[in-house]
Amino acid sequence: MNRLWSILAVSLLVLLAGCGGGVGGGQDQSAATTAVDGTATETATDADGGSQEAMSTTEFDFNQSWETQYRAGQYYRYEITSPNIEETATYEWEVIEANETSVTIRTTVVTSNQTTEQTVTASRDELYSELSGTPSGSIATLGFDSPYYTSVEGETLEVGDTWELSSPNGNVSVTVDEINTYADLRCANFVVTMNDSLFWESCVTPESPLPGYVAFYDEDTTEPAFEMTLVEYRRGN
Repeated sequence: MNRLWSILAVSLLVLLAGCGGGVGGGQDQSAATTAVDGTATETATDADGGSQEAMSTTEFDFNQSWETQYRAGQYYRYEITSPNIEETATYEWEVIEANETSVTIRTTVVTSNQTTEQTVTASRDELYSELSGTPSGSIATLGFDSPYYTSVEGETLEVGDTWELSSPNGNVSVTVDEINTYADLRCANFVVTMNDSLFWESCVTPESPLPGYVAFYDEDTTEPAFEMTLVEYRRGN
């Protein structure tokens, strides 16, 4: 695995494990911990939480516009799994307010024994930097703000499409392998291999600034080192 992504992955897992003394740990919750109702309707139908449509010829055109316009009421809830954490963690991203100059978002990371909530107001260009150094920021860097997610700009994604990327770390290939649906968000799933080893996977659509699914893999195993699956979604106003 690329050294940079290894460092980011370790940082994220440390932050997640550090919430309340570790995922699944027995330490007391912080006094600032907020109770969150974890109930939600999960529409996913396959083992990964997505409804697979591998034979579909649907195209997702990223040549015209990418929906980066955050909308009030926009809401995403993800389940995060990793061999390095004992139980599933939950990540929520909700747009509270949005206008031409700034966006206010609330992020929530829920582990088995603590909830960490953060509200940030910033311009769209500075949103991720405002979250830097937090669990929310690490998740955004690995998923939403990753170069592999943005690498589909200018592409028309259809099952079977493939292209190459330049990288100082070796040969990088991107392939669209199926069309999936996660929590009513229909997206094109693409996989990234580096030097013929599975490295990255994400499901994207130009209708959403955030993906339906993200996973990255350690070069020594075919199992995800980090996996984030969308289980609830509201488009917003």
